[in-house]
Amino acid sequence: MKKRYTGAVLLVVLLFLPLLSGAAEEGDPFSLDEHAVFADMGRSWLQGYSPAITANRMKLILPLRSREPAGDITAELIIDEALSPFKAQSMAAAVQREAEGLWAARFNLSLFPDRVNGDYPCLVRAAGKDPSGEPLAADIPLMIHIRDGQPNREPLQITVSDKSSDLRIGEESFINVSISNPSASVGFESLTLKISDPAGDILPSETDTVVLGDLMPGDNLAISFPVTVLQSAKAAPHSLRFSFSGFSLGLAAETEVNLTVHIRQEIRLEQGGLKMPPSVIAGDALSVSLPLMNMGKANVVNTLASVALPGIAERQSVLVGTIAPGETKQAQLVLSVAKDVFGEKSGMLTVSCEDEDGNPFSFELPLYVDVEEPVAADTPDAPAEGKTKLPSAVIALSAACAALVLALILQGILLRGRIRRLEEERL
Repeated sequence: MKKRYTGAVLLVVLLFLPLLSGAAEEGDPFSLDEHAVFADMGRSWLQGYSPAITANRMKLILPLRSREPAGDITAELIIDEALSPFKAQSMAAAVQREAEGLWAARFNLSLFPDRVNGDYPCLVRAAGKDPSGEPLAADIPLMIHIRDGQPNREPLQITVSDKSSDLRIGEESFINVSISNPSASVGFESLTLKISDPAGDILPSETDTVVLGDLMPGDNLAISFPVTVLQSAKAAPHSLRFSFSGFSLGLAAETEVNLTVHIRQEIRLEQGGLKMPPSVIAGDALSVSLPLMNMGKANVVNTLASVALPGIAERQSVLVGTIAPGETKQAQLVLSVAKDVFGEKSGMLTVSCEDEDGNPFSFELPLYVDVEEPVAADTPDAPAEGKTKLPSAVIALSAACAALVLALILQGILLRGRIRRLEEERL
């Protein structure tokens, strides 16, 4: 059944490390207030605030929203030391209360002079105490962007993995994929994606372009993309091309990823009427025939019919082979029934096959047959020992012949007697 989709693309974004989102989990005691603007910030995080870098020092300001802790708040920047653009130093911030429930964490950090451009994921760990003295803490994810350093040699990396895409011939469906950025320090901004099938069998339902936004190191996107699979497509693996374009480290960037997806067909192998006699004589042959019709849209391959009739055949098979769409083939088996097998027998006829992608399909039909004993022929009484009883026709013919011979003999005798009398009268 075909479905219509009102939207071009259904997009679910799962950010394992959100870019400057500051969105804390519900119930966290601290979060980044993206709307707050302090006098030394210029603009809010939501409007694109960027830390100032002067003379190899970074001034980073975070507006922290809190639950009104009774004590002081501390804030510390945590970053992977192996990738860090910062020198070894205390990564703590000075935290001041700016308004009701709003605190300013100001970091002043030294950078390496030979720092490398990149997008560096980190955490801000905020801690304090509630009015009862219970500790409060939260980790706020951040992304530090360096654009004034040395070139980054890490290659662009985007991975695409299939998440149970279900593509079927002649139907509308979805390509479900997971898109990840596994790089350590190279992110993407304003990223768009174009999906295409070089073979031309898979077409986008409405648009072939998806706007992804930012994809920073460690980010993951889950995408469900509606497509139409043509009726002429083959049930086989297809290589889809995922073309990404956007900006990376401030420069235009493009990359491509190929992903193999599988187009499947709905196997519709229908059977006709089973041809099999209800009974058979022991010692005779039993014929089983079943028409198989491919009502699907692609070839059905490796079609095999197997009969199991305990007492007659434990398992006997015939290879029907490939059945094209709209084609009918016969599964024909001939079973030999032993002479000493009698009674009602039941078993199963199993038909198995695959589509061209190797997906299996099978069905079973019950079999019943009554094996009857041979009927004994009527025999006449046995003749006496040493004598051979002739058939009645032979006896009758022999009698007729004997009567004829006797008549000829008598006629000859009469004729000879008559001839003698005639000769005596002449004398």
